[in-house]
Amino acid sequence: MTTQSLQHLGANILSPLLSFFESQLLVNNHNNSPLFFLAREGYWLEKAYQAYCEAKGVTANCSYLLVSRAFLFKIGLLEPKTFEYSLNFKFSGTLYDLMRTRFMLSDVSIRKAFTDKQYQQKVLLPADLGQVSQLLEANIEVLKPIIRESFDAYKAYLDSLGFFDQNTVNIVDIGYSGTIQTLLGLIFNKDIDGHYLIASNPGIKDLENSRLNMTGYLKENVSMGGGYLPLDRSMFLEALLTAPDGQFQDIRFSPLPHCQFDFYYGRKVESQNRFYLIEQIMRGAISQMVKYAKDDIEFTSSEVEALYSAFVSKKGMFPREIWPLFCLDDDTANEGTINGLDFFGLK
Repeated sequence: MTTQSLQHLGANILSPLLSFFESQLLVNNHNNSPLFFLAREGYWLEKAYQAYCEAKGVTANCSYLLVSRAFLFKIGLLEPKTFEYSLNFKFSGTLYDLMRTRFMLSDVSIRKAFTDKQYQQKVLLPADLGQVSQLLEANIEVLKPIIRESFDAYKAYLDSLGFFDQNTVNIVDIGYSGTIQTLLGLIFNKDIDGHYLIASNPGIKDLENSRLNMTGYLKENVSMGGGYLPLDRSMFLEALLTAPDGQFQDIRFSPLPHCQFDFYYGRKVESQNRFYLIEQIMRGAISQMVKYAKDDIEFTSSEVEALYSAFVSKKGMFPREIWPLFCLDDDTANEGTINGLDFFGLK
């Protein structure tokens, strides 16, 4: 495909959605509080927000924040109150496999933290959630030196972004259930307002030492598999908004004088190996969004739903050349790599 064709594709598929979401963020950020854009989708959402604010003559107050569920599961091993979230996804295998895939511990760390009998035992989640929680809590003192370096470096990284300067932290993500927001609140005891495109569990939620508020601007109170197409087929949106790196997996203080942190990422999926295609698609999407913003053209939620649903519900809407972009990794749920077009029979 030509560069122009890729940019036209981005303008057609994504610019109405970006226009809607970024306008909602700007309108609802009454005090121009710092917005922290999360995870891989936040990479492009933050760039789009900056462009949208500039088009509207407003100074954007935002940062891209590296985070992932799996990394928070890992540093959350020091906080037993996170176990009901990290262990509540389906899993079947040994404790060793669970600690490797879901908590990203190394072979050496697992063998140091658990006995042979412990890490070889079979685990079925979420059925064994209570049993596994007790085992992890009993081993916290052994886990502390394994996790502490990552925890301390990540806390310093958040501090460098001004995360702890806010009484209430404002985070932005595509959605949906607020797991990352909840884990950040639990681990760092911060009140957090979550601004989502789609929120499955909106409203206020009180944690032990913090308060969460979740808002979905396109839709609220919908669940995956419940028939709401923009959510059920959100993997297409996630694929096109992906960051250039694989899943964020770890952070360390850098030994180099010119660099404060070293970041570590997981394997790349095909969309990241062909990120040059994503860049052109997003360039077209953001450019068209800026034109809409300058001309005061806005989209309603029903218009965004209809336009996005049209692309993800019919065969032939995506050119063959970009089919590989729709591969996503779902290692946390132990599903490996999934191609959305194959999954929904849209090739």
